[in-house]
Amino acid sequence: MQIIKEAINQNKEVEYKVAKAADDLHQVNTELAKEVAQRLVIETELSGVKHDLADVRDDLSQSQAKEEESRNVALHDALTGLPNRVLFEERLDHGLIQAKRHGWKLAVLFMDIDNFKNINDSYGHDLGDKVLLTVADRLQSATREEDTVSRWGGDEFVCLLLEVKQEAEVTRLAELIVKRISEDFKFKETVLSIKVSIGISIYPADGETADILFKNADKAMYKAKKTERRVVLFRDCVFD
Repeated sequence: MQIIKEAINQNKEVEYKVAKAADDLHQVNTELAKEVAQRLVIETELSGVKHDLADVRDDLSQSQAKEEESRNVALHDALTGLPNRVLFEERLDHGLIQAKRHGWKLAVLFMDIDNFKNINDSYGHDLGDKVLLTVADRLQSATREEDTVSRWGGDEFVCLLLEVKQEAEVTRLAELIVKRISEDFKFKETVLSIKVSIGISIYPADGETADILFKNADKAMYKAKKTERRVVLFRDCVFD
């Protein structure tokens, strides 16, 4: 009889433990379900945040691309795609800083297409634009990649030559440019020989500031128009 009571008690104890374990498991499952639900909510929110961040990133990229495009438009000539005055002056200012720091020379070449107005008047602005594009291409092909060729305005172009070692090399390059640009230009049935005049100023001998270098190269250019070579270095000018 005692054995039966003990067996019953043991059975009750087992049932109690099983029931408690079941309750504990149910509680654990309930908590787990809550955690899963919370995690799903968090993951959903994170997914939304990631989507929002992706949108922000795309918007930022588009904004940066538009900003870069706007800057590019603002700093380049609409017809030729060459750097305009603003970008050229930025590069010249930077070049002067480097030249002063390292003891380099640099050169500014100021050039003008001779009788360009007659070309426009005689053949029209379409051909005039073709002439400007051809001059721009020939200038770029004659200079180094690290140099800057710019359309200054109208039929005027300027070049910035960095790290000049021999001044005679600058004069030879200018003469090469004159020769290269004077090669026959053909447009439909029209054949022209384009002529340019080039004035040169070299830092520091012909000026130590951008303004003075420009002015002196411009003065030399007008003197060059009266010479057969069409190239004049400012210090070789004889002014009336």
